Amino acid sequence: MKAAPLLVSWHNENAPVYSAHFEKNGKGRLATAGGDNNVRLWKVENSGEDCKVTYLSSLVKHSQAVNVVRWCPRGEMLGSAGDDGNVLLWVPSENHTPGGGFGEDGLDDKETWRVKHMCRSLGSEIYDLAWSPDGLFFITGSMDNIARIYNANTGQTVRQIAEHNHYVQGVAWDPLNEFVATQSSDRSVHIYTLKTKDGQFSLAQHGKATKMDLPSRRISSNSPAPPDFGSRAQFVSESAAAAIGSPIPSAPGTPNSLALPMNPPPTSHSRRSSFGSTTPSVRRSVSPSPSMPLPAVMPQSPSMSGGLNGGGMTGSVGVRNANLYANETFTSFFRRLTFAPDGSLLFTPAGQYKTSHPLTTDAAKTSEDIINTVYIYTRAGLNKPPVAYLPGHKKPSIAVKCSPVYYTLRTVPSETKHITVDTASAEEDIPALPEPVMPSKPPASHSSMDPPPFTSAPSPSPSAAAAMSPKQNDRESSSTPGPPAGPQPAFGLPYRIVYGVATQDAVYVYDTQQQKPLCIVE
Repeated sequence: MKAAPLLVSWHNENAPVYSAHFEKNGKGRLATAGGDNNVRLWKVENSGEDCKVTYLSSLVKHSQAVNVVRWCPRGEMLGSAGDDGNVLLWVPSENHTPGGGFGEDGLDDKETWRVKHMCRSLGSEIYDLAWSPDGLFFITGSMDNIARIYNANTGQTVRQIAEHNHYVQGVAWDPLNEFVATQSSDRSVHIYTLKTKDGQFSLAQHGKATKMDLPSRRISSNSPAPPDFGSRAQFVSESAAAAIGSPIPSAPGTPNSLALPMNPPPTSHSRRSSFGSTTPSVRRSVSPSPSMPLPAVMPQSPSMSGGLNGGGMTGSVGVRNANLYANETFTSFFRRLTFAPDGSLLFTPAGQYKTSHPLTTDAAKTSEDIINTVYIYTRAGLNKPPVAYLPGHKKPSIAVKCSPVYYTLRTVPSETKHITVDTASAEEDIPALPEPVMPSKPPASHSSMDPPPFTSAPSPSPSAAAAMSPKQNDRESSSTPGPPAGPQPAFGLPYRIVYGVATQDAVYVYDTQQQKPLCIVE
């Protein structure tokens, strides 16, 4: 993995870019959504150490800022949505009609796209969008507190989820087509199971993460596993009186759900609407244990690291019924959560972890610390507390995204690379980035891995077949020795998933093998 800085005037008058998404298949296009009301398409090409960006087209139909662009996982189709409350589904046009040009050089459009469907959400701003893995449906989150599911073939709304009390700022669709997740500025994450009955689309609430009792002391970074806390997070389901077991995991190797420390501050708007659903079936299974439980991915800030290590704070006081996520005063439009590409993990941003400890000057008084974090849930524990959190972010996190590539396990630990990009002066060149944190060309015997096979079950029906673990390339025969023993993975996965966390002032790149970030760009 190697990174290179690209400074491109992506949108008019340096308007902010609110979303960017690479086309997974096909021609490898990059779509960007801007505050100039436009969607732009680009082609990014690598030639040795050089990276070239070519302008392809401007998609001009939105009347206000475009907040999100997402490529359909199947076929050439792009979904865009923004402050005008419209979702536009774009497809290539059969007839090429050159546009008026873009930028100071008047670049001509190399491609022409047309709107296949326009889906309206009653004029409310749309903050996020996610596709079903088969590309037949997509879900949006909007400022009217509602998440909507649309049929991509007809453009019609097939379901509304009106369970949140504030803006829905993030949505995610399980790559195994069994769950959808929503995150709101009402400080909660909701999980729903996808079901079909007699050909009808239906959802059932599976879990709701809002609060939990925090432990009476912080977790030490030297501790290989968190203590066994008696209290559990406040996870609400439709059958709250019944103990709902974990669903049968669709992907192997997910770690056990562990009650871990978490938190933030208080308040919420009151707009309550109902969402009818049936009680989910009770299924119990044991999720494989991680080879090393991950109580926290350690930060790279010395001051933060010292605090998490205890640093004279072993006498901290437990915080009861503490919120997991930031309130609506959080200065961001987005809380973009995401599933891992194999569906084994769910990453949720905007987390806050609160600790309370007595003042050294007056033991009768306490002082509170709030740490910005990301909470991680396992597939088998989507209705249970998070299994891990990522502390040490200076600013709140707003989005998490995973690489679709499955990486082989490393043989040696990787030290965190710190990269500072200064864009204040347009005249000075950005210095070259350091060497890649991972070899660009790993040994042929352990280079790449195939993703788990996705089933062809029609959406939204959950797949009955369990996903298999990724297998190494066919050229790797059974007689080929496996990768040498390396650092023990933090999660019990036979491969590494690389993911990035965007905060308000930096991007942190992690993988599922080690507890420290691979790279920090700020």
